[in-house]
Amino acid sequence: MNIKTIYQIKLTNSMIYRYMKILDISSIIRKKKKKYSKVKHHSIPNLIKRDFNATHPNQKWSIDITYIHTISGVEYLCCIKDMYDKSIISYNQSRFIDNELVITTVKQAISKVAYKQRKGLILHSDQGTHFTCKLYGLLLKNNKIKRSVSFKGSCVDNVPIESFFSSLKTECIYLYTQITRELSKTLVHNYIYEYNHIRLQEQLKELSPIQYRLQFSH
Repeated sequence: MNIKTIYQIKLTNSMIYRYMKILDISSIIRKKKKKYSKVKHHSIPNLIKRDFNATHPNQKWSIDITYIHTISGVEYLCCIKDMYDKSIISYNQSRFIDNELVITTVKQAISKVAYKQRKGLILHSDQGTHFTCKLYGLLLKNNKIKRSVSFKGSCVDNVPIESFFSSLKTECIYLYTQITRELSKTLVHNYIYEYNHIRLQEQLKELSPIQYRLQFSH
């Protein structure tokens, strides 16, 4: 009779780093972005003011648009991230950077979360025209979502979603040299699924964003 013995090995972070150094293994390091001085916006308030902590889901969301270069041209990706559990609430991709891309992404997020679960929600963005236009403001107002924008010229004010975009590109997109539009959509979809459901994060007590989110409701 064959008897299989299973051994469990527990390693500290420092020991893992030591073995990584011995084996010449290193993680992909993202470049640090330059910090900019704050300039107060004249009409829409900055309700976040670099306080990215949240006590419960759907208290503070972060939205922005990034670009992905393909062999057929640029694809634009709009995402909304929850600052509580770092999960990506909704995302959409288009070859056009227009209001429709943003509005569709926001409507998708709203449809996923009932009003009673997002009461008092703040949706934070930079001062891009898509986030300061009348149509966007009206959509948020009609759904009782508070609009917040970063100080002018300060990408640090919207770092939650910016950090996600940086991870997506460094750990996934930049590893490919020839990307078609369809492949870029597949890569984004797979990365976000793994990021939300599988990838463990130290800041979330070694849980994935969705696992951490579900803990709040239990």
